[in-house]
Amino acid sequence: MRKSISTRIGRIFANLVALSVSLSSALPLLQYQMIREKPKDRLNVCKKKKNMKTIILTLGILLSCNLVYGHTCDPQKVKCPIDKTTVEFCVSMSMTTFGSYYDFQSQGAIGNYYEELINSCPKCHYSGYLSDFGNEYSRKQKSEIKDFLKKYKKVEIDDAKECEIAGKIKEFINESNDDIANCYLIGSYLVRHDSKQTEFRKQLQTNTLTFLKKAIENKEYADSTIIATTNYLIGEMYRRTSDFENAIRYFDLAISDVNKMDWVEEVAIKQKELAIKEDDDNEL
Repeated sequence: MRKSISTRIGRIFANLVALSVSLSSALPLLQYQMIREKPKDRLNVCKKKKNMKTIILTLGILLSCNLVYGHTCDPQKVKCPIDKTTVEFCVSMSMTTFGSYYDFQSQGAIGNYYEELINSCPKCHYSGYLSDFGNEYSRKQKSEIKDFLKKYKKVEIDDAKECEIAGKIKEFINESNDDIANCYLIGSYLVRHDSKQTEFRKQLQTNTLTFLKKAIENKEYADSTIIATTNYLIGEMYRRTSDFENAIRYFDLAISDVNKMDWVEEVAIKQKELAIKEDDDNEL
């Protein structure tokens, strides 16, 4: 079952603070070993080799542990609710995360986790989560959705585009603003390292903040602690899209919220400093 932004964003940054149990315990050792001595205090060759072996062994242990707990998924076939075409999902069963980026994208041995969250019908391009393919629509709704999807008939569909289409469908059928924002946010993750789609990524991020703001306005979050977290994410989306004035405004809302989670203030202050410097780094 998918989790909305309001359910998962508060939990993700717990991983960011610690990064991972294995890495946090090994980093002090690695940092100590990698400090370069002054020439006159240079270690002898044997000791250097020993230190290098220790570093390699430590990294090897970490990598082997991470591979053991890598991403696994279970293939599931469903029918498109619009035209009954078979669509295959690979539902995540397990994965290992090592914290997250500052836009809440998980890092680690996650395989195709984000790519498989949202899929598309190869015939009509109906897109959504696994649960969306279980939706039942009236004949009229099917016809309206099918007509709506015609605009994508000649469009090249990749994983990020599937997320955009899923968001547009949810807009069209008036689903929750949080759910809509989540589709666009996931899409933005999928083009993080694609320099050819920088503008598309920013558009997805703009869509994300637009619907997160609507979600707050419409009081979609029952948990008051989520408001500050969501305001932080809105601020971060503004910073990444170079709207620094609004970024600072929403970071301040997150920082001043008395119901915020413990991690919010520290992270929001850090990202606010980037906004003040007009730094729109979109890779963090």
